[in-house]
Amino acid sequence: MIVRSLKYLNRSISLLVLLTLTVIYLQQNHLNHIYLVDHSSGLFIEGVSDGTVNTGTSTNQLLIEDEKIILECEIKKSSYNWPFCEISIFLHDPDIASRRYGVDLSSYDYVKIFANQEGMDDYGIRFHIRNYNEAYSKVDDQFTWKYNAVTYKTQEQGYPAIIPLNSLQVTTWWLAEQDIPLTHAGPEFSNAMQLEIVTGHYVPAGKYKIILDKIEFHGKRFKSESVYQAIIAVWVVAAIILIMLQLLQSRYRLQRSEQKAQELKQLNKLLNLETQELKDRADRDPLTGALNRKGVEAVFAADLPVLSIIFLDIDFFKSINDNHGHNVGDDVLKIFSRLVSQSSRDTDFLVRWGGEEFLLVCPNTHLKQAKLLAESLRVMLEKYQWPNDIPLTSSFGVAEKESNEDITSFIHRADKALYDAKAQGRNRVIASHSEG
Repeated sequence: MIVRSLKYLNRSISLLVLLTLTVIYLQQNHLNHIYLVDHSSGLFIEGVSDGTVNTGTSTNQLLIEDEKIILECEIKKSSYNWPFCEISIFLHDPDIASRRYGVDLSSYDYVKIFANQEGMDDYGIRFHIRNYNEAYSKVDDQFTWKYNAVTYKTQEQGYPAIIPLNSLQVTTWWLAEQDIPLTHAGPEFSNAMQLEIVTGHYVPAGKYKIILDKIEFHGKRFKSESVYQAIIAVWVVAAIILIMLQLLQSRYRLQRSEQKAQELKQLNKLLNLETQELKDRADRDPLTGALNRKGVEAVFAADLPVLSIIFLDIDFFKSINDNHGHNVGDDVLKIFSRLVSQSSRDTDFLVRWGGEEFLLVCPNTHLKQAKLLAESLRVMLEKYQWPNDIPLTSSFGVAEKESNEDITSFIHRADKALYDAKAQGRNRVIASHSEG
């Protein structure tokens, strides 16, 4: 039943992967929403200049022509040092409860400004989002509404100008004059009261024109952060369920393993043979620490009912010595031996058979299992980062001992499989099958 549940869970995970990819695709490409501002949005729009709200003398005229908002402006020199003209669009309406404190633009990612200008190529256009915050603003005092601002040049941004909202910054002069604390010094868009399209900084005296088609705010219907958090939560739950089922399966396997006590005794006997007999003799290769031929004789003499061996040979090892020196070659042999030992099972025996050739003896292992182990070793060795960035591959010959087969013939078959692996292009695993 546990195995069946795992199969169902694996299918569910496949569906969950598909669902996750679908949600991510929809979130990135389709689940968008747009807030449109134009002449027909029912918002109050006015033209403003330093001559109407300050001590300047600049003049402006606001027109609606061909569904466009047009501001004709004449900048004039005066005692006011910062002459300007602007299109001012009010998002808030004190008579409408939902818009008394403006519009929440915080869920949008960027704004498209469909605007052109005449005469201001070198000075650009300023775009402001004026935001209300009860901590420092007053509804009836526009000057207390935060200036979130950006300046751009139409010839550089193109038409429409696409501006990420996170590129807007709060003007420092406004922060200083309003004495705003650092906790409120950053951009805010949760209560956008007013949009302003303003002539650029230090525009000289002259006649200018701003033509605005529309403004579009683009964002996601669902915040990406929330969507991805939900995906992570679902995957965490799935992982917990999978872990619990795997733990139950491990317990089930452990219970079954108790029925194989005889095999465990045999494995324990082999482990004792390794720790008590082999360690007492000079049975290891001094360079790599692997067993030598003499050290593995006791394993072959144990007459195990199931036994497989894997011949491993480093491809083109001579070129490593020739091109990098014998010291590097020795390091490669040491690392090779260590990696194979670490990636093998506790009951396997690694033998340095000669030169760059190694033998992995696998008790109680059938040919199919040994071949899978060889393939995993081949992939691991190929991907490893070797000294001097040497590209290293290995060839493998695998054989399982047949009943009544002598050790010499057994080893010869595995060696022949290794030879075939090299003859077929190296970096591969070839298994030997007995002709009998």
